[in-house]
Amino acid sequence: MYAIGIDVGGTKIAAGLVNPNGEILHRFTHRAHAEQEPAVVIDAIEAAYRAVVRQSGVNPERIRGVGLGFPGNTNGPAGVVLVCSNLPAWNHIPLRDIVAGRIGRPVILDNDTNLCAVGEHRYGAGRGAKNMVYVTFSTGYGIGIIINNRLYVGHTGTAGELGHVVITVDDGPPCTCGKNGCVMAYASGIGLSRMAYQAIDSGADTSLREVAAPDRRRISGEQIAAAAQQGDTVAANILHTAAGYGGVGLSMVVQILNPERIVLGGGLTRIGAPLWEPMQAAMRRHTQPELWDSVQVVPWQLGDDIGILGAAAKVFSDTEQ
Repeated sequence: MYAIGIDVGGTKIAAGLVNPNGEILHRFTHRAHAEQEPAVVIDAIEAAYRAVVRQSGVNPERIRGVGLGFPGNTNGPAGVVLVCSNLPAWNHIPLRDIVAGRIGRPVILDNDTNLCAVGEHRYGAGRGAKNMVYVTFSTGYGIGIIINNRLYVGHTGTAGELGHVVITVDDGPPCTCGKNGCVMAYASGIGLSRMAYQAIDSGADTSLREVAAPDRRRISGEQIAAAAQQGDTVAANILHTAAGYGGVGLSMVVQILNPERIVLGGGLTRIGAPLWEPMQAAMRRHTQPELWDSVQVVPWQLGDDIGILGAAAKVFSDTEQ
């Protein structure tokens, strides 16, 4: 038997046929849905599923189910996308049932970070940990929570939105969620770009001015890291600030959830030591000394395949129960 994992991002949909051992046997990627309305996104999801089935030649009856990871707030148990800041016009849309009705196979829907947690727990750096938290440090900042070997999603399916916890109460910077001063306003790709433009607008002497676009398109974490490596102190300070707030988020995970392992993943982790080291230092600084040795912090193992593998892993884990 197989599962199909589909990872829906703001600009890319990736799908793959996965066996129970966590091997992606066939995959398909496209970008037809980028910045489009829900109807277009749903068409693209269906097209990705059918492309994988067609390429693999597998009888759909041998596909145990389809796991669907979606950015933004979802109520997984209800199968509903509540809101999505990366794609327009999503408001309480029953995506699970719509897709299941189109493809004729069972569909499991959840927040993408939640499914990444399931993937790392089953196939990656979280194997063997009874209580584990996956932290994504990428375009956004969020967590997926494993308690007693099962995904915890909370009362309305939205547990883990740590990126939208307010940590600067007075006049904090705006966040994509509409509040101010959230963790994600600092510790994310969005936060890094915001701080870069803030520095440029203030007249700071920085080479980041050379990569800033007139339309204020996002300055990437990689561009900021490259500038820092070339001696740009403004860029280095931006990285240090993002890492510091990311470490505050990690300390919250330790203090509130007390997991045995934290798996840290997401594209920004590829920046390496300039983020990793100050983030761990900040976590330690903001955590009670009694808890310093209570948790392992380890890098992710599944990399860019985590979305597909996590979505498929949720299908396997749910159907095994």
